[in-house]
Amino acid sequence: MKTPEKENHVLLLLDGEEPSKEFTHQFLSCCGMIIATDGAAKYAHSHDIPLDLIIGDMDSLPKDIIKQYEEKGTPVLKEDEQYSNDFEKALRYILAETPYKDVIVLGIHGKRTDHLLTNFSVMLRYTDQFDTLVAYDLTHEHHFLSEDKHWHSFNLPIGTLVSITPLPEAVGVNTVGLYYPIKKMKMVFGQHEGLSNIISEEDASVEIAKGALLISIPISQ
Repeated sequence: MKTPEKENHVLLLLDGEEPSKEFTHQFLSCCGMIIATDGAAKYAHSHDIPLDLIIGDMDSLPKDIIKQYEEKGTPVLKEDEQYSNDFEKALRYILAETPYKDVIVLGIHGKRTDHLLTNFSVMLRYTDQFDTLVAYDLTHEHHFLSEDKHWHSFNLPIGTLVSITPLPEAVGVNTVGLYYPIKKMKMVFGQHEGLSNIISEEDASVEIAKGALLISIPISQ
């Protein structure tokens, strides 16, 4: 996994499966701002990660940790509105209050399947509003192809497994350099999956004409 080199990203920590301290610290040098949702601030605290903002309804963060952050001068933004989750609240804040257009998300897997699906729904909803929006769980890197971001080059070693999943559908899916080729196919969630395809050429890629496709690439921590 290659991390960006410039400090032009926001690192957004979610209260999902906790990334290791070593994995999280890989991203600190490329991120000019670090935001945690309230539950994620607990592991940020234990990992010695400096935060620029904590956001959420504050139902998952003990008062003593809130006090410690406030004493350090870290802003704590409480949003009680219950029609969006803390991930979406954080993305709205980044769009409205910061100049950043590239976001790295850790902790996307919310420990519950319904939380994970909701997080992917939020991620898809905001994908085209950022230049890049990439999320990591404990095993994979994830991002969406959309009508605006319709092409992706893998640049991965031959033999690497990649998965592509329509959410809810992707039209005109076309792959190059994958062991199991897909040619101008309409993929629909509940009908087609692209689980564990294999990079077979150096210049492998995937593109779509319409819809949305989730790309999942394995990582090592």
